[in-house]
Amino acid sequence: MSDSAAPLRSFSPAPSLLILVGITLSGTFPLHVFVPALPSAASDLHASTAGIGLTITLYVIGLSIGQLIYGPLSDRYGRRPVLLAGLTLFALASVAAALAPSLAGLEWARLAQALGGCSGLVLGRAIARDSSGPTSLIRRLATLSIAMAVATALAPIIGAQIVEHLGWRSIFAALSVVNVLVLFAVWLLVPETHAASRDFRTRRYLKSYLTLLRSSTFLSHSLGGASATTGIYAFLSASPFILESRLGLSARAFGFAYFSLVVGLAAGQSTAKRLAGSVSARSALIVASLIMGAASISLLVSYLCDSLSVTSVMAPMIVMFFATGLSSPFAISSALDVDQSVVGAAAGLYGCLQMGYGALCTAAVGLSSNDPTISMISALLVSSAIAGLSFKAAPRVPASANRESTA
Repeated sequence: MSDSAAPLRSFSPAPSLLILVGITLSGTFPLHVFVPALPSAASDLHASTAGIGLTITLYVIGLSIGQLIYGPLSDRYGRRPVLLAGLTLFALASVAAALAPSLAGLEWARLAQALGGCSGLVLGRAIARDSSGPTSLIRRLATLSIAMAVATALAPIIGAQIVEHLGWRSIFAALSVVNVLVLFAVWLLVPETHAASRDFRTRRYLKSYLTLLRSSTFLSHSLGGASATTGIYAFLSASPFILESRLGLSARAFGFAYFSLVVGLAAGQSTAKRLAGSVSARSALIVASLIMGAASISLLVSYLCDSLSVTSVMAPMIVMFFATGLSSPFAISSALDVDQSVVGAAAGLYGCLQMGYGALCTAAVGLSSNDPTISMISALLVSSAIAGLSFKAAPRVPASANRESTA
């Protein structure tokens, strides 16, 4: 659907996996690496919790918008020029963030950074698809997914070390240097993998998006999937203030606490693979939403009883991340299976809705300027409820129908 012409077979061989990983990580790694620096940046810029939290919200908004625009742009002009432009924007925005004299300057730089970095997130996968056969594509996408999970786990640890020894601005300086290296690698080693299309029609994409938005099956899985997988962004935004500022966890310990969450996420993903084909997607998704609800209620009880501790916060969140890992493959595969003729549009729209909901959750944390804890817990409770209701409203599909899409 998203390609108006078949991938060109006359182009050079596919880029190495190492380069594809570097390209793809330019979208999500900067989101997580800056989290441990939020309290330090807030203090330096004399910003409130809500104000500095907006740097996360705007980044997620940028990722949301970018997933809708980079696919069509790369179909029209080719993958390579669009990717080079996006990575250049990311490098320049990283420099601007490192030199930001005020909170407003940092917020605008973060938005530009996300819009640039999103090019790697979208086009890294597109290049892998263009230049690979079906079997090698599955292996490449699996490798990219593993790399993103590992990077998510390591990013806060790396960010915490940089903040502790060099200060929060050094995070953006390092991101800029690394991105310039990726940019040169793309320029030297990544060939064009998709011909620019003279037959490109914006109307075709808009029509596909409207068709998907009228599908109750797509909407139920997209809304449920968004709330189940990016509702946790509320914790992402509030966690440094809760764990470091309120509970006294060091920046270094925070990074390792964050690593435990990714272990929960990986366990959920592994469980989803084992369940694929033996249970229906609807059943797995409803169970995941119930697990989310239980974890959210546990956090609320601890808060109301004034018994919050590192353990009483992290244990439910590990369970919450497990539920996210469990629900993600079932939700996205069900959404993309709605209409095989619009898979590309479905993937872009799903990603947009997913990141858009994540932005709402990070923004909701800022509703309480003094204590983001109750705002975070409220966002998690609402997300669990939305996920449960959406998945319950989804049509019943036999378990065997999900065997291939979640494998």
